[in-house]
Amino acid sequence: MKILILGASGLVGKALVKEFSQDHDVYGTYYKTMLELNQDHQLQWDISETEKIITWVKNINPDIVISCLRGDFNVQYEIHTNLVETFKETQTKFLFCSTTNVFDGEISKHHDENDQPIAESDYGQFKIKCENLIKEVLNDRGIILRLPMVWGTHSPRLNEIKEKIKNGQEIEAYKNIFLNHAIDRKIAKQVRFIIENDLRGIFHLATTDIQSQYSFICNLVQNFTSDAKVKGLVLENIDEYNFGLLINRTDLPSNFNYDSNELIQQLVR
Repeated sequence: MKILILGASGLVGKALVKEFSQDHDVYGTYYKTMLELNQDHQLQWDISETEKIITWVKNINPDIVISCLRGDFNVQYEIHTNLVETFKETQTKFLFCSTTNVFDGEISKHHDENDQPIAESDYGQFKIKCENLIKEVLNDRGIILRLPMVWGTHSPRLNEIKEKIKNGQEIEAYKNIFLNHAIDRKIAKQVRFIIENDLRGIFHLATTDIQSQYSFICNLVQNFTSDAKVKGLVLENIDEYNFGLLINRTDLPSNFNYDSNELIQQLVR
């Protein structure tokens, strides 16, 4: 199976390349950092270069495309529009990495896969626009992967926490933001199962538990050192900011489920 990963040098993209490379024909794009793929299977690409990627995609003719792109929202939307139109008359499946932020306009509760997205932030509104585009053009060949805050053993947010611990600096976290998390390697394994078992629709790929950001960060840093300083903050004018992804689908096997404690143990190994 030919799998093209757009944005393959990012946190999730790297994990996907590693997961699929041994058993599938993997291609990827990058902006600065070259990939661990054969030279003819990777493309240095600025997302504003529409013609360059469309030509490359047509030459590859991938079975699967996974978009982990970042960058200017308007440019991203334009490139996604061109890509899905390119795949409209093919059998290519398009997996789009979306976000919890599609629900940041309704924070009185957590949200499952069937809830109607409503966003207040520009980021959330952009992701909703892309979700709708992909589903409208490709129908059930457009698959949505909603992700919460993603961690990895070399992720920038973890490196920042380690640096603050090293320097004796306070780490700030909110006591009234309730959310779940994800780790790059688990996402990659879940995506592999989705692809290889031809699952369709919307997926929430997150830990099964939801807790305050403060509780999660305290647990995380205590696994590194008991001397870490975590300062609890509170969002004003709100009791609870509910930002969790609920998981109602049952077609991903239970062995793909994991909670925050397991995620943290993987980060501190």
